[in-house]
Amino acid sequence: MFRIRESLKMFLVFGQVIFFMILAAAFLVGCADPVRHTVSRPLLAPPLEVETIYGEATLGEGRSKEAIDNITVPNLPHDGPLTLEDCLTLAPKVSSSIDSADQEFVGAMWNRWTAITNFLPQVGMSYGVTHYDEPVNPFDGSHDAWRWTTTVSQPIFTGGRNLASYLLGQLGISAADIKRVQAKEDLLLAVKQAFYGILASEKALAVAKTAVVNLSSHLNVARNFFDVGMVPQNQVLEAEVELAKAQQEQTNRQRDLTVNKARLNILLRRAVDYPIKIKDELGHSKFPLNLADCLLVGLTDNPEIQLAKVGVESGAKEVDVARSALYPQVNVNYNTNALGETGSVNDSSNWNMSATAQINLWDWGKNKANVEVSKVRLNQAIDTLDSLENNIKLEVTTNYENLVTADKNISVARKAVTAAAEDLRMVTERYQEQVATNTEVLDAQTRYSEAQYEYYSALYNYNLSWAAIERTMGRRVTTQGLVDLPSNRQSFVTPNPNIP
Repeated sequence: MFRIRESLKMFLVFGQVIFFMILAAAFLVGCADPVRHTVSRPLLAPPLEVETIYGEATLGEGRSKEAIDNITVPNLPHDGPLTLEDCLTLAPKVSSSIDSADQEFVGAMWNRWTAITNFLPQVGMSYGVTHYDEPVNPFDGSHDAWRWTTTVSQPIFTGGRNLASYLLGQLGISAADIKRVQAKEDLLLAVKQAFYGILASEKALAVAKTAVVNLSSHLNVARNFFDVGMVPQNQVLEAEVELAKAQQEQTNRQRDLTVNKARLNILLRRAVDYPIKIKDELGHSKFPLNLADCLLVGLTDNPEIQLAKVGVESGAKEVDVARSALYPQVNVNYNTNALGETGSVNDSSNWNMSATAQINLWDWGKNKANVEVSKVRLNQAIDTLDSLENNIKLEVTTNYENLVTADKNISVARKAVTAAAEDLRMVTERYQEQVATNTEVLDAQTRYSEAQYEYYSALYNYNLSWAAIERTMGRRVTTQGLVDLPSNRQSFVTPNPNIP
């Protein structure tokens, strides 16, 4: 009975110790708040140039809680109409997608550091007490045995797993860097689409307003002729119907303009109804590259292609990681042990060193299955790259042909606008002389409005196709040719004398 009470007492003491240790650990670890946190960078980390205001606060050199609390959207250097370059400069600073890509890049660096630590010795320590029902030491009757153990373990051979994991970490950094490029290219395309969309909507709204003015003027003329009995009432009604259509078209164009402004405001992280004015840059200049040049650049510098190539290399390393389980694992261990009947564990101590080689002789084909699965994933990555290359070829060709078509349509549409304007003027004058019908005037106005829409649509499609083919190639293009890549980006393009 005495031993039972002693055991129960010891059990309660152990329980209390464990309980307070858990409370202490919980207090030290704490709970992460669902807010932005600063992120450290591991050793051997390459320099990181962050673009976003969030990245500067969480990843930059001056990162701190105060920096996070004081995040504000930067102001543009002027209050005048925004240029496309203004928008392309501001949007990356406030983009959540680019910040997420920057965060992923730092995460990839930490993953690589995890792989590096596999090469280094691992140090562990344990400290504890065991209570026995029989005395450990018959001389003093102690039932407790305290132990303090320190272990140092160094992997010697892992079948290539550690090396393959490190190379996978390196590839992970490359992939994360490509994703940063991909996120920025997607953002720049979205900004250009919104910017050109505003310009196209403004042009379309101006055309709609002109149509309303012209049809209102024609309606007044028709009413005057009807009042003096020169035309029947159906001509007035017909003119009123066409004016109502034009007014509806004006309302629709105003809606499109409002939506496009809201889209650009969101990309610039402003209120959706923020009053925004942009500079008219819906221009037309000759595209300097031919289709062969675009295909060459698209198949090399496109971020998705580069990411797929990294995926193939990663798949090969995954095969190496899986194969490592088929080889013996060799480790060297060094252990020290301190023993005692009290918490000071100073009664005795010893050390030992061991070398162990371990191999799994039979696992019913589990490791073999993992190897085969990794081979399948590698084959899938190769297929993905092949399919993506074909998709890029089609996308480049489509965007290029859209560009060429819009280029041709611009000159044709410009002539059509001039001819339609002259036609409307002549028919209007003839109607006023009552040698042309009401229908002829309305048809001429419709042709004039449609010709203007076609012209501005061709300009919009040309600029948008230019932006789209830049995104597909992963390279900016000016009238002089390809723009050089930033210093932190690598190009695998073979020099081509046809590209400036």
